[in-house]
Amino acid sequence: MTKSTSPLNIPPVPQHVTGPRIMIRPSARRDMAYLQKWWNDPDITFDTAVVPSAAEQDVTKHFTFRDPTKEQNIIDYYRCLAELCGDLIVDFAKTVKEATHRKALVGAFYGYLMELAWNSDFFGDGTEATYSGYQRSGHLGLAKVLASPDVDFLVSPLSYGFRGIGGDGPSMLPTESLRLHNKLYIYEEDSRMHISRHDHPNYGKTDTLEENIAILKRNLAYVVTHGHGIWWLAGGSQTMPHIELSQQPAFQPLIKKFVEIGNFAIETEMHPSAEIAVILDDDSFYYETIHNDLDFPLIFQQRLWGLSKIGAPYDLYLLNDLLEGKVRPYQLYIFLNPFFLDDRRREALKSMIRSEHKTALWIYAPGYINQTPAIENMTDLTGISFGRGDFPWGQRINIINFSHPITQGLREDTSWGTDMRLGPLFHVTDPGCTVLGNVVYSQGRCVPGFVVRKFTDWVSIYSAAPNIPPLILQRIAKFAGVHIYNEAGDTFYATPNFLSLHTAGGGERLIRLPKAVEVVYDLFDERVIANNTKEFLINLEPISTVLYYTGSIKLLEKYINKKLSVMD
Repeated sequence: MTKSTSPLNIPPVPQHVTGPRIMIRPSARRDMAYLQKWWNDPDITFDTAVVPSAAEQDVTKHFTFRDPTKEQNIIDYYRCLAELCGDLIVDFAKTVKEATHRKALVGAFYGYLMELAWNSDFFGDGTEATYSGYQRSGHLGLAKVLASPDVDFLVSPLSYGFRGIGGDGPSMLPTESLRLHNKLYIYEEDSRMHISRHDHPNYGKTDTLEENIAILKRNLAYVVTHGHGIWWLAGGSQTMPHIELSQQPAFQPLIKKFVEIGNFAIETEMHPSAEIAVILDDDSFYYETIHNDLDFPLIFQQRLWGLSKIGAPYDLYLLNDLLEGKVRPYQLYIFLNPFFLDDRRREALKSMIRSEHKTALWIYAPGYINQTPAIENMTDLTGISFGRGDFPWGQRINIINFSHPITQGLREDTSWGTDMRLGPLFHVTDPGCTVLGNVVYSQGRCVPGFVVRKFTDWVSIYSAAPNIPPLILQRIAKFAGVHIYNEAGDTFYATPNFLSLHTAGGGERLIRLPKAVEVVYDLFDERVIANNTKEFLINLEPISTVLYYTGSIKLLEKYINKKLSVMD
């Protein structure tokens, strides 16, 4: 394989057949019988165990997934690689702490679990067009790093996926899990400016000063509403000529204002106010293909094209943090990829979700793998009965019921899904469900694939196809009792004291707040929008970003007076 040139420097799949020996400590040799059973190989020994070959890593024996009864050696290899990388970061951090008598802050660029569906081809290399970066990048060791008392912060650039006007620039990490583990997330603002060199790789490069200001404001608003740190990447080289913002006259007043807003934000309520929890399972990546047919629509596109435009904020966690009781209650839980759940994790998730009238949204193959892959495992988790198709194909949802609150008033042509080849393919066979849409897949099958099932204490919603559009997510959230601030589809962020919208087209917007506030104040334009209100009407300029303070007049007056004293 050609050497990767992606920023992650993903190690290539080994080309040798036998592979290097896996070194096993002597005390573990008495467990050889367990290893043979675990790997389903009566001939394997600790002396003959090797890294899986390129051919073994490149294919899966159960469609999109790995069957633990046949591929546990590959699953264990990827887990070993991830834990090794996590352990190295922890060890380096511990060394720095000891050498500085714990006076230095230590962090790393690491944990890009919302981003790694891309590969070298995304960055123009063209050699890994169909591969995902998840299993071979080492970033799946994030949980070990979060558990370390020696790691203080983690860093990533903003997402490379949809940086341009109308898009989103979120972190690459499950940031609310960092908060749970008392880690600071630092957002590396490396947006490509309109004044960057013309032949510089695009990465969402802006064309005008107007676009540039809108995107810088959007990214600052994201940081402020998520309680992150931020630095602006300056300098660079011939291949990555980033612009020093503070040295550009057009940006100097803007950066000065950003610093003022950031300092003010520290004095406000910074805790998350979201009623939607989006859950990512790092363990399940070990049980799927290294090709990106699934991860690209399910995680990468779903986040950038769907989640940011619901019109309500969401928080992002690792599944195990939820199962360990570290996550506060939410109205709606969107489960992206809990494909693998053993008995312990499965029972913990069922116990947590089936109470207090919570709503769970499941996508594609929730809980499909336990000791073996089976649709009965999906039924056990979701409470919904399933059928299966065994001819890999793309899956698309077509709405057929327009009388339900989630689908009422939708256009007849509303649909979503992916053209990536997935397998197996799933549909719903449960007569207890309300069918909202059919899934259309191989052999021309049109069978129930978007359904709602109500239980006494909870609601289970299932979509057979990924990449659910923002309007459907917004309808699901509203059905689950989530407060919707803005229904226009803008990129949206909010906390108890801040609210931001980023728009391409502009226009009139009605904003509804969860509760009345004393003042709504435009932090960029420095003007009062409304007083003593629970809703307000605004008119957004095309290609623009707004950031509002929504809170007490007393705190706002303190901020304004501080600005005036600095000016004097």
